[in-house]
Amino acid sequence: MAWIDQHCHLPVGDAGAEVVDGARAAGVTRMVTVGTGVDRSRAMIGVARAHEGVWATAGVHPHDAKDGLEGLEELLAEPEVVAVGEAGLDFHYDHSPRDLQADVFARQIGLAHAHRLPLVIHTREAWEETFAILDREGTPERTVFHCFTGGPAEGAECRARGGLLSFSGIITFPSGAPLRAAAA
Repeated sequence: MAWIDQHCHLPVGDAGAEVVDGARAAGVTRMVTVGTGVDRSRAMIGVARAHEGVWATAGVHPHDAKDGLEGLEELLAEPEVVAVGEAGLDFHYDHSPRDLQADVFARQIGLAHAHRLPLVIHTREAWEETFAILDREGTPERTVFHCFTGGPAEGAECRARGGLLSFSGIITFPSGAPLRAAAA
C-alpha cells in the first residue's frame, strides 16, 4: 500500500533526506512539505526540488503574520508549489495581533484564488472569525482544514464550504471524542 503525507514539515539538508528516506521505507510515496513563512516556504521549495515525489506549499502561518507576506506571491509561481498555506487564525497563542492575522489570512485566500491553488488552513480557537473571513473572501474550491480541532458543528461548517478535514493523532486521545464525532 502506498501512502501520501499531505502535510509535513520536512527539515532541510541531510536531515530532510533522512526523513524522506525513512518515509519512503514505510510506504509514503508522496509528501507535501508546508511553508509557514516566506523564508520557510522558500526552503520547502528547495526541499521539494531535492526529492522526487515531494511538493511544497507557500504561505504564512498565523503565528508569523507579523512578518508579512512580502515575497510570497512570487513563490506561488514555482512549479513545486501545490497550495497556499498554511494560513489562518490562531487565537490560542496570539503570537501575532489578531487583526493582523485576519488581514494576512484574507490576503492569502485572495492569492489562492488568483493563482487557482488549494488553500491549507490552520485554525485554532477562532472558528467564528475563520468562517466570517471565508464567507467574505470566498472559500477556494480546494481547501483543507489541517489538524482539525473543532467539533461536529465546526466540521459541518467546513464541509458546507466545500472544505476537507484533516485529522492528527489528537483524534485518538481520550479528549478526542468531539473530533471523532466530527469525522463520523
